[in-house]
Amino acid sequence: MSRAMRYPAPYTWLVFLASMDIMLTWIVLHGGGNEVNTLAAWVIRNAGLPGMVIYKFALVLVIIGVCEVIARRKEPTARKLAEWAVAITAVPVVITLVLLMAKRMAAA
Repeated sequence: MSRAMRYPAPYTWLVFLASMDIMLTWIVLHGGGNEVNTLAAWVIRNAGLPGMVIYKFALVLVIIGVCEVIARRKEPTARKLAEWAVAITAVPVVITLVLLMAKRMAAA
């Protein structure tokens, strides 16, 4: 018997922010910027956009899987992990949005 996922709201935010990260990274790269995450930069260099998408969503699946496994024994810990994963994933998205807006305002 399959169970529903334990933390659908944080997981939805995680997928949304991971998607935003992919889109914003691609915008930055096409604008002449570079990827600061060494592993992600290597993936992009060797596999392009498809590799970046696979890499990012593989990370999301690992995080969700880990949260679900941990939740079987320590529900509060798993919930905190899911929430922290969302917060950490939001950081590069927010930074990139701020930098892109600053660049646009400076060009105006």
